[in-house]
Amino acid sequence: MPIISQYYAPRPSRAPAASLPFGVRSTGYCNLRPPFVSMDKQMPSVQLFWCTQGAGIIEINARRHVLKRHQIALYFPGMRHYFYTDNAPWAFYWLTLDGPLAVTLPATMKLEASVYEAGPAPAALFRALRRTIVQPSKQAELRSCATAFTILLRAAECYTTPVDNLVKSAVEFMRQRYASPEFNIKTLAGLLGVPRATLHARFHAVMGMPPSAYLHRLRIQNALELLQHTQLSMGTIARQCGHPDANYFSRLIRHVTGEPPLQYRKHHQPGMHRLKTGAPR
Repeated sequence: MPIISQYYAPRPSRAPAASLPFGVRSTGYCNLRPPFVSMDKQMPSVQLFWCTQGAGIIEINARRHVLKRHQIALYFPGMRHYFYTDNAPWAFYWLTLDGPLAVTLPATMKLEASVYEAGPAPAALFRALRRTIVQPSKQAELRSCATAFTILLRAAECYTTPVDNLVKSAVEFMRQRYASPEFNIKTLAGLLGVPRATLHARFHAVMGMPPSAYLHRLRIQNALELLQHTQLSMGTIARQCGHPDANYFSRLIRHVTGEPPLQYRKHHQPGMHRLKTGAPR
């Protein structure tokens, strides 16, 4: 079979809530192998593909592109919807957007209909979107919009940020090792073979913040994600985010969110829902 695995999660309503500037229409994941050819049709919505494995052929504006691992492809409404596997397995996440500002939102991030380098797909964000989109509530729609917006920002960040291989390597090291309490900026500078002052200056010039702030935000971001989508204790979450002192880390969470960790979990943890499967629509 050309479809190895897939899921398809649609929004329960046909249109987004009237008060929202845009809506998330659907999301999903496809893991394909040759021979696979999609239906040939025009999309009524904005669609983003984010490749996680292999490479496939995708058509945008009547031009064929190769979509490879760590790349995104962006369609706009009315464009031809057509993609197929070439000679190897191909996997990607996808989402579709509709509503008044769905088209202008990517444009504000300097993203047009094309294929871009974007780095590793934010799988946790796509999984979070999968859980919230199927929930029939206004709060779930808002959370879905926020998650989709974050995914777009992640893609745009990689595309619009000036290339600096030192900074790129620093970000990759931090994403790989943030869970280790022993990992800090001194360690990072040593791994990169540069003085801390050099790392600080170049990182700040590209990312708009010092590397220590980026590492701190990365740990907090992952802690909030674990609070929302797991039942792990705060001590376990703290250790998995590079902080052996659970009490101190709890205070950090409260400082960032305005709520104690358990209260934040109560207010933000979505329920689990069984999902339909299918192809992008």
